[in-house]
Amino acid sequence: MDKKSDDMPYMRSPLLAGMRVAGEGLGVRSFLLYSCFMKISLDWLSDFVTWTLKDPAAIANRITLGSAEVEEVETQGALLDHCCVGNILTVEKHPNADRLSVCTVETDQGVKTVVCGGTNVRAGMLVAFAHVGATVMWHGGEMMTLEPVKIRGVSSEGMICAAEELDLADMFPPKPEDGERPIIDFTGKKLKTGTSLREALGLTDVILHINNTAITTRPDLFSHIGFARECVALGLAKWKRQLPDMSPPRFADAAAPKITTQDPTLVPRYHAATLHIDPSGETPDWMKKRLAAVGVRSITLPIDITNYVMFELGAPLHAFDASHIHGASTFRASKADEVVTTLDGIKRTLPKDTIVMEDEQGLFDLCGIMGDQRSSCTEKTTEILLHAPVYDPIRIRRSIQTLNHRTDAATIYEKGMPAIAASLGFARALRLFVELCPNASVTSGQLQWGTDGSAPTIPVSLEHIQSRIGVDIAEKDVTRILKDLEFDVRKGPKKGNLTVTPPLHRLRDIEGEHDVIEEVGRIFGFDNVPEVMPEAMLRIPQRDNRIHSLRDQLKADRFVEIVPLSFVSAQLLKKAGLDPSEAVEVENPLGDETALLQTSTLPHLLAHAQQNLLLAGDTLRSFQWSHVFHKDEPERLELGLLHTSRVQTDLLHDPFLQLKEELLHAIGAANEAIDIEAAKDVPAIAHPGRAAVIRHGNDIVGYLFEIHPMIRANFDMVGRAAAAVLDLTTLFALKPASKPVEALPAYPSISYDVTLTRTHQKHIAHLLQEARRASELLEDVVIHDLYAGKPLKEGEYNATLRFTYRSAEKTLTDDEAKAAHAKVMKSIKG
Repeated sequence: MDKKSDDMPYMRSPLLAGMRVAGEGLGVRSFLLYSCFMKISLDWLSDFVTWTLKDPAAIANRITLGSAEVEEVETQGALLDHCCVGNILTVEKHPNADRLSVCTVETDQGVKTVVCGGTNVRAGMLVAFAHVGATVMWHGGEMMTLEPVKIRGVSSEGMICAAEELDLADMFPPKPEDGERPIIDFTGKKLKTGTSLREALGLTDVILHINNTAITTRPDLFSHIGFARECVALGLAKWKRQLPDMSPPRFADAAAPKITTQDPTLVPRYHAATLHIDPSGETPDWMKKRLAAVGVRSITLPIDITNYVMFELGAPLHAFDASHIHGASTFRASKADEVVTTLDGIKRTLPKDTIVMEDEQGLFDLCGIMGDQRSSCTEKTTEILLHAPVYDPIRIRRSIQTLNHRTDAATIYEKGMPAIAASLGFARALRLFVELCPNASVTSGQLQWGTDGSAPTIPVSLEHIQSRIGVDIAEKDVTRILKDLEFDVRKGPKKGNLTVTPPLHRLRDIEGEHDVIEEVGRIFGFDNVPEVMPEAMLRIPQRDNRIHSLRDQLKADRFVEIVPLSFVSAQLLKKAGLDPSEAVEVENPLGDETALLQTSTLPHLLAHAQQNLLLAGDTLRSFQWSHVFHKDEPERLELGLLHTSRVQTDLLHDPFLQLKEELLHAIGAANEAIDIEAAKDVPAIAHPGRAAVIRHGNDIVGYLFEIHPMIRANFDMVGRAAAAVLDLTTLFALKPASKPVEALPAYPSISYDVTLTRTHQKHIAHLLQEARRASELLEDVVIHDLYAGKPLKEGEYNATLRFTYRSAEKTLTDDEAKAAHAKVMKSIKG
């Protein structure tokens, strides 16, 4: 329900359903079937069933649990309990007010004196009288409870009510001759003084407001007959022996209307015939009451009949003025930009493929949605073409959306109206025309095509029903439930098997065993299924937490994680020194920036650095882990790291060396061990003289390198930058290394710092390996400091090594430590 309709008082009226117009033939906007709820009258249902459960609240609760959610139970006349039909005995002018009268009123509780401001009040008038204690809407607005009061010095016991004060303005619209503040006038109606106002007005119905959003797949429920079936199946009622006559009257021995269709899929099922009626007929009160209960205003008898059948049987019909149809008629799909003037007076430009009906003079029906003005029935119509079509629901749905216009009929059609509903509705409407319209007769033979369909035969296993629902339902109970739903049920070829055939009105939603099981479950009552905790072994799944250890350690080392999409552009790949021809193309990209799948994590890292380096300060550390893709290669998981600097750094704080240390630190946290060796072949993105391969045993699992100066320039990087890529798919395929637990040292260590002058042509890694093998007392040797500059020669640098000695058995003396250190120094200088 849209916001605008929610503000309308008839939508929340406790007395009457709001009056409106419904149906394809009229096309005036309504608020029933296509809002969030529709209205079902319990009195109307009583035409079909005898209630075994009397309490409306209990009925609503059972329907909610088994069929559709009931949003509200509306009791007509709920606020009229203290109101009756009163007879005004005398009317005198108020002594202290010119516009007020003092009246004596005969009621069911004796004669009451009342001060009244009604402009049409007079002696002998039958009125709506509200006793003290009644709740009324003061001037149609705020609710108030009546109390004994004095008005300008005169006591008043109750109220002579206007229609708006009892929310009855739709039933009793004001007349201009009655003045500005008219009261309800029952004079001339056969009403007895003192009669309960609810009884006098026939407001005895109970209306269920059904939320229709959950029954989209149940077009059979968009009708009273559909809910009558549900109430019988749910055990709320039993079918009456005498049901309304649904048989068609006798057709004339004459030709059928000349109507064809260009495409059978537009109208797969169709009925039509012509009638002659006397236009003087009026809608009977019982039909007006039923229509009012579901919120429909009575218009004319022919229109009321078509609306009545739609709400009763879920079959929208259309009554055309046959005298305005010229020649043979045809159903077809519209062409783009055709125009039709609908009943609301609006010229509508149609999209292509909307279902329309035309005769020799052009279009005269926007099928399934709204009729055309030219063919509409009026108060003078005597010749009627009545038809009951079943339209293609997909085309109706598209037309509703494109035209942004919807009616009750269109809502039923778009759900996929059962063909049997059209057949029953057509026969029922013809019967009502002949019975209710003066001198009415069918003047043609019946035109029809298509069939009501055939139901599939569905094998159902009792074991499956019990296992799916979770309770042992006896076979006799399953059979009873399905038969109550009008299914044909027979014994299957094996014990415990049934052969089920759904009724024709359920062809849209019953297709297989699972649908039948759902029917049994909802009627049995899911609230009757015992709650049982499931039994299952709880095993903690094996997880590889190495990626999380890597991420946590990198974040601890002040790295920022980025999470871009896995798409890249060819321009970004070229900018990063990568070949776009190796990338996998996206078949339906959103744009150039998402045209390729990434072949490396580095392009996004470089683009991120270009945008954020100035904001990060002197140094930016970032990483990304994501899947990468290459043509003719399986996708793999890759970790990319980038360490960039905006300032000139010394040798110790060089991004390449720092990234190497940070990578080793993170790998160690993931219980992995890697070796870093100088690379011979390097990718185009790498500086040819500052690149290394990352090995795990004999397998290459990644690269560590400084970004090539040309690539740095492409991304506006003024300082040096280093990157690393790690093939996590290959690395994680290897068994994680175990991390032994070592006891804390029991004895102190002795350290010596030694500075050695080195050149870049000699790798220091070999020197460190030799040192570690020279003495068992050497616990560790690390590079403590690096320096390059004056007074050293170009190409030279000083490396300060820190040697740490410790014995696991005793405290080392200075002499023992010096002897071990001398042995180590001899090995690396020899």
